[in-house]
Amino acid sequence: MKDLYSFPHDFTWGAGISAYQTEGGVNAGGRGVSIWDEFEKKKSIRNKHSASVACDFYNRYASDLRSVKWLGLSHFKTSISWPRIQPSGKGNINKAGADFYDRLTDEMLEQGIEPWYVAYHWDLPAELQKKGGWTNRDTVFRFLDYCDLCFGLLGDRVNNWIVMNEPLVFVGAGYFMGIHAPGRRGMNNFLPALHHVNLANAQGIKNLKNLGAKHVGTAHSFASIHPSTKLDVDIKAANRVHLAINQSFIDPMLGYGYPTEKLPFMKKIERYWEQNDGQLLLASPDFWGVQVYTREIVKYAWWMPYIQARIISAKSRKKIVSSIGQEVYYPALSEVLDWFIQHKASDTPVYITECGISMQESFLEQPFDDTYRIEYYQNVLETLKPHIQNSNVKGLFYWSLMDNFEWAEGYFAPFGLFHVDFKTLKRTPKKSAEWVRNLLGQ
Repeated sequence: MKDLYSFPHDFTWGAGISAYQTEGGVNAGGRGVSIWDEFEKKKSIRNKHSASVACDFYNRYASDLRSVKWLGLSHFKTSISWPRIQPSGKGNINKAGADFYDRLTDEMLEQGIEPWYVAYHWDLPAELQKKGGWTNRDTVFRFLDYCDLCFGLLGDRVNNWIVMNEPLVFVGAGYFMGIHAPGRRGMNNFLPALHHVNLANAQGIKNLKNLGAKHVGTAHSFASIHPSTKLDVDIKAANRVHLAINQSFIDPMLGYGYPTEKLPFMKKIERYWEQNDGQLLLASPDFWGVQVYTREIVKYAWWMPYIQARIISAKSRKKIVSSIGQEVYYPALSEVLDWFIQHKASDTPVYITECGISMQESFLEQPFDDTYRIEYYQNVLETLKPHIQNSNVKGLFYWSLMDNFEWAEGYFAPFGLFHVDFKTLKRTPKKSAEWVRNLLGQ
């Protein structure tokens, strides 16, 4: 299988999880309350699921890391829980929380696994949200203090840092649509959160690099955007959606600013702009994390506020969809990379920091047959061949190591290479795990 894909010998293969989705232990070791803990109380999660135990990675991390090694992977990505490190979002480090990440990091290194830590994967301390969360500019400074604590704790052993995971999603879903924590809605929440997150992301990259971190990047989600027809109005509508989804969280860092000319509603972001923000938004990451799960088909819609466009659902187009309603479209990642590598106009390396799919799985007997996932990876890897051979795509992280808490979808969307029985917490490799193991020559 190696010959089929012709990957370079130094290509980075890894798997990923995140703290809130897997750790559990929400009351362990002095951990503070996060906005997702509060969001769960509102019964906003599908089937009223809770991450209070999740996969119990907090206690089972050593055996889960052995699963990473069994797969033949030598890189592992997870996030640091801000409320576990700083329960209220400010002040000194919580020793019990620090001890957990100390143990986790040492275990990775002892097993020959290279750690990759995400500083922020959506679990803002609830105390900061009481003061506005990301709509409050002070959260930028709280975040930088938190990053300093993380590096002070782990920087002697950890080279790879991802400052934020998918700002588009946690700002868009959490501060505009209200379907993710903290459940806020509207442009008056979205625009300040957008600006402050962009400031925190850029300043987080620069601060970590100044502290001596060796390999610092950030991870963004993108979608491949297509117009529904060749009509000019639909092409322009698709371009507006592309700007909003794919560029609003990277262009300021690249020095292009916000796309206010083509997206006039963004002009109101000037309300939150302070002197020197143009410079503060700039950063040069050592790498970009790229995460693409689908494409969107866009049609002009004059009645839609702000953007005069609507996305035509994959289901209505009679396409195969994932368990969270996204079209299963193999070329999406490659199409985004075609645009992104040209758009950023630099030779900064790219890592596919999440790559995966979830369909409804009902395993009545072993082996756990997720052939669809194998087909997905086979097709996506095939589309990646030219990017890996001819560009600076340096690695890929399977999402995810194991089934976990998929945010507002609860446990309804299994992305894992390993099945988790959430009654017993037993992990079992699926067929896709065996396929990954064989791909990597184990």
